[in-house]
Amino acid sequence: MRIHVDAYRPAPRKLEEALKALHKGEVIIYPTDTGYAFGCALSSAKGISQLRRLKKIRERDRKPLTMLVRDISQLGKFGCVGNSNFRLIRRILPGPYTIVIRATDNVPRAMHNRHREVGLRIPDHPLCQMLLDDLGEPLLTGSVTSLDAEVEDYGLQEPEELERMYAREIAVVVDSGPLWPDPSTVLRLMNDEVEVVRVGQGDVPI
Repeated sequence: MRIHVDAYRPAPRKLEEALKALHKGEVIIYPTDTGYAFGCALSSAKGISQLRRLKKIRERDRKPLTMLVRDISQLGKFGCVGNSNFRLIRRILPGPYTIVIRATDNVPRAMHNRHREVGLRIPDHPLCQMLLDDLGEPLLTGSVTSLDAEVEDYGLQEPEELERMYAREIAVVVDSGPLWPDPSTVLRLMNDEVEVVRVGQGDVPI
């Protein structure tokens, strides 16, 4: 199923089918501030497993899975944040950054990488915030682009094509029109140190 939504002025009723799918533990495709992404509810073990298959990320991989959270308070619930890193996070979020930090006990074990880390994002994007508010829990997320693709190789993402490609794996495609992928900057925060894992949108804050 594909539903058409204005990503920057989303009507709640237009997202009903996507939210029904998420509450049932299914995976959807939806637009974010960095391009189209797979998404499922954090509480869905089935969804986490399906998203791992789609992204080809095994449980013992170094690359962590990422979730969207509503705000700084919720980020602190799922990630262990030291004082200096907390100041950095408050300065750059919400925005196009993925923060990789040690997972708290509130993160399902199925989401851990081999170092017990998790990626966290607070998107500055109306549709993402509406999904998070209405779902009532974090949204596990992963871009539909290949992990092996270079940024310069990213192509225009057409919702009709995504629906065709993933018809057997995805319950709903939230269509806000074609998007060019523009990945987030990824920062790994450990022991009050900042490692730049990937340079993407946004200035590197170090």
